[in-house]
Amino acid sequence: MASKDEAGSQPLERPCKKCNKQEATQISRTEAVCTDCFTQYIYSKCVRQIGIIGKETQPPQGAPQGLSRRYVLGLSLGTSSTVLLHIVNGYVSAILSKGRRSPFDLDVICVDTSISSDAGPNTLLEDTLATYRQRYPGLNIESIPLTSVLGIPSIDWSSLPPLNTSLSPSQQLHDLFSRLPSATSRADILRLFIRHLLIHTALARDAQAALFGHSTTALGALTLSETAKGRGFSLPWQINDGPLPVPTYPTSSSSPTKSIRIHHPLRELYAKELSTYVTLTSPPLTEIIPPPEVVDKATAAVVSHRDLSIDEVMARYFVDVEENYPSIVANVVRTTAKLDRIESGSGRCGVCGMTLDEDGDDRWRGDIGDDVEEREGGGGRLCYGCERSVHG
Repeated sequence: MASKDEAGSQPLERPCKKCNKQEATQISRTEAVCTDCFTQYIYSKCVRQIGIIGKETQPPQGAPQGLSRRYVLGLSLGTSSTVLLHIVNGYVSAILSKGRRSPFDLDVICVDTSISSDAGPNTLLEDTLATYRQRYPGLNIESIPLTSVLGIPSIDWSSLPPLNTSLSPSQQLHDLFSRLPSATSRADILRLFIRHLLIHTALARDAQAALFGHSTTALGALTLSETAKGRGFSLPWQINDGPLPVPTYPTSSSSPTKSIRIHHPLRELYAKELSTYVTLTSPPLTEIIPPPEVVDKATAAVVSHRDLSIDEVMARYFVDVEENYPSIVANVVRTTAKLDRIESGSGRCGVCGMTLDEDGDDRWRGDIGDDVEEREGGGGRLCYGCERSVHG
């Protein structure tokens, strides 16, 4: 018997596999579904994760009534983080429309990574953020310059090349990055600086969680890129959700280690699904997302493969894998999620902040015949991955 549309007048050529009421226009995990069911699927996947965060950040028993939670959301202006912002805003708006109080306060932070030696106001970024603020007037959306990372206590600055303090903050960072040995090193340290800055901001604002917009695809790419860089021991802290200890330098036995919950609410969704979702919202999110080459160099035209970092190579590779073998991408992330977080007792890396794996690092060095005694000097301790990024 042929299905009919909601008006009951015309039979549906390809009814939605979920509601059986509308024409199927999208493919969701091999199922033909209508636009409404597809967007609801994306929304519910994210909201489920937000619910988990809510349970894990509930105020303790006996806490003052009405104590508000605060989350910090990292906005890169890319597809994934924009979808996360859109869904979180919709989730909060739906609760407020029922006359209930907001379940949490939200600070949306975009890190301005422009660090050219003559950096002035980033008008392109501010114009883009103005569009986001117009779309989401109820949210606090702000930009923080990457230069704010200078001096934050979660990085052991003695483990990095010395900063030229006679220069302006922007010039100091530009000089630091110019002395790193490769494109992979610069992309790696930039990613770590952005992560440090978002976590530092969350801690400074007494937030209970920091929300990152990584999709399954992005987490899979990060898994392999971190492994390739010799930082595989850190995967349970970088990929999985949960509390992350944040070291403070200089270390002191009198100052307790702080921690912040890190969550990836889009971890169960593929990048391709999010790319489709942004075209289906009303109005489409594509109207506010800036061009890819503005957001991420990895998607821009590259003249030579030597200009690509490991992160960019893996990001492109996983986009291709997801197209034909999405289950492989999901399995990479699920397998990583099963890894235990083991505190080695050897301290933490001064740059990435992850626990050190001295035995593993020694094996890495031994396999390639690397001798780092002359580098160790008086600087802080680094994991093998950060050592290679900083020193080559």
